[in-house]
Amino acid sequence: MIAVAVVDLQQVRDARAEEAWAEYVRAKTRADATRTLRDMAVAVRAFDAFCRAAGLTDAEREGMLR
Repeated sequence: MIAVAVVDLQQVRDARAEEAWAEYVRAKTRADATRTLRDMAVAVRAFDAFCRAAGLTDAEREGMLR
């Protein structure tokens, strides 16, 4: 019998989103501390990566920014 690996895609997405959120928090914390434009840009890119990993729609993303 051949074993078939079953992958829970939602679980994979959630794990990636959690990793992306943790990276955003690190980047945002650094940007808050340094107040440099470069670190702020890194935090914005990290937030965008989180939104993509979490599969957020544009409307959901806009809601988070309000």
